[in-house]
Amino acid sequence: MRIARIAAVLIFTAAALPAFAAAPDKDDEIVVTGQKDIEQQIESFVSALTPGSPRSQISRYERALCPRALGFTDAQRATVEARMRMVAEGIGLEVAPADCGPNLLIIVTPDKAGFLAGLRRDHGFMFGDRSPGEMRKIFAQRGAATAWQVEGKLNADGKPVMFEQGIPVNRTTNSPSRITAAARPYISGAVVVIDSRALEGFTTTQIADYAMMRGLARIDPEKLGTTAAPTILRALDAPGDAEVPLTLTQWDFAFLKGLYSGADNLYAPSQRAEIRRAMEGDVGGKQDSGDKSPDKSRS
Repeated sequence: MRIARIAAVLIFTAAALPAFAAAPDKDDEIVVTGQKDIEQQIESFVSALTPGSPRSQISRYERALCPRALGFTDAQRATVEARMRMVAEGIGLEVAPADCGPNLLIIVTPDKAGFLAGLRRDHGFMFGDRSPGEMRKIFAQRGAATAWQVEGKLNADGKPVMFEQGIPVNRTTNSPSRITAAARPYISGAVVVIDSRALEGFTTTQIADYAMMRGLARIDPEKLGTTAAPTILRALDAPGDAEVPLTLTQWDFAFLKGLYSGADNLYAPSQRAEIRRAMEGDVGGKQDSGDKSPDKSRS
């Protein structure tokens, strides 16, 4: 999937959407929260956010990140994109120059279901090469947001796996083992579509942080279940009177740092172990700082 082509289609499409007005931000710092006595909770949190078989791998961005926000006013778009860049740099990701071709898109629309249906009908390439079953899973995502990633494949040397007559050919001098693989998936682009009707009272920081969690990893908030970990992932679908984080929480930020600081070519169990270790160092034994809002109407 060519991300530049996607951007052109979505910029044209989003031009017809009413601009979403987010609540004003208090600041643009990355504020994080924590919680003590959480080793088992960390394991549950990581497992919920990184599903997959023992021989699977958790894909990540391996190229400079270029975020683009659509469906906002011009001022809010700039604020959202700046926040996304700030978070990316904070977790150690390379960020592309301002004139880059976008590879992480956040789109706000007053009719999420209708927008997705039109996108599938008129621009199906936006979803990548997916089977009908995989498409059904995307459209079955419940809640205020729908997100998906488009993946490519790199060999153990970090070079794209080439195709010859439609067959992938992996040329590498590295050999697979029980711990490392001869090739790995990577995220070439991601799209996060959010229904603007669910965003009343949310700030651009909250929206940007939520999009980063959904875009930088293949995450399904419903998998969290009853996990007690504080996370921005629950914010959009929380009841109107519920406490929601003002930013990425300590847990969210530590999860992303752990995911993106791990070694290449590992299988999912080893990747999860590295994320857990990183989170235990950042989150373990820390009290919640109380950085939450009593409800979602803060404007």
